[in-house]
Amino acid sequence: MLPPHCVRLLLLLVLGAGFVGGCASSRSAQDEAAARAAAVGTWSYEVEDVAPLDQGRFRITVQDGDLRGIVRDRRLGRLRASVRVRDSRLEIDLRDLRIAGYIEDDQFTGLLRRSQWEVTTRRQSRARSRFRSASLFARRIRSATAVDKPGILECRSLLREAGDCE
Repeated sequence: MLPPHCVRLLLLLVLGAGFVGGCASSRSAQDEAAARAAAVGTWSYEVEDVAPLDQGRFRITVQDGDLRGIVRDRRLGRLRASVRVRDSRLEIDLRDLRIAGYIEDDQFTGLLRRSQWEVTTRRQSRARSRFRSASLFARRIRSATAVDKPGILECRSLLREAGDCE
């Protein structure tokens, strides 16, 4: 049996570790929310060098708790994208392309590359593209609050608080 002062010390250590762990988990949730907020919005981009993407806009939103993206490129048109963000690193996957880079002060600097899982066949008759990678620069042109408001062609929600139905 442990002496009472050792039991108290052990109890304080366990409670202290739980408190520190709780603070760390809430801090990581805050960091994740801040990283998502930094990514959500509408961005205008340009690609340097010859690449499948040229210039356009991408819009990142939160739908059902997940980040989603729509890319509108001058050359390729409208593309759906999956989006991931961790700290200041943003990754956008579309078709066979991946954009990965860092957000800082409403600016995004990244690299556009072919996705790693690209598969080719022996019967391929087209000449392969010489594209390997290109730099992509974007700046935020609308923040999340402006993105979340309904546009002129979008409908307002029919769900309202009881007080709004007078």
